[in-house]
Amino acid sequence: MTVNELRQIYRQQGIQEAEIVHDAMLPGWIVEFRGEGGRLFELTDSFGLPLSFGTVDEARDHIHKVADCPIQVEHLYHFFER
Repeated sequence: MTVNELRQIYRQQGIQEAEIVHDAMLPGWIVEFRGEGGRLFELTDSFGLPLSFGTVDEARDHIHKVADCPIQVEHLYHFFER
């Protein structure tokens, strides 16, 4: 879902937290938002392709464009940032 679509869900109180996870396809990070009942919403471009960020900080900046919510970072792959 795009930033605008996710903002709309957040305004309806449908997003509880965000998670920054290692991108399995590219060396980078993707963002997933978790809603009520554990429903996942992935941050994508307008074509529906997942956005991949070079750093955790870059991913955090995009989360803040969507919602003011708790952020979890997948630490297992944190060595990719070095």
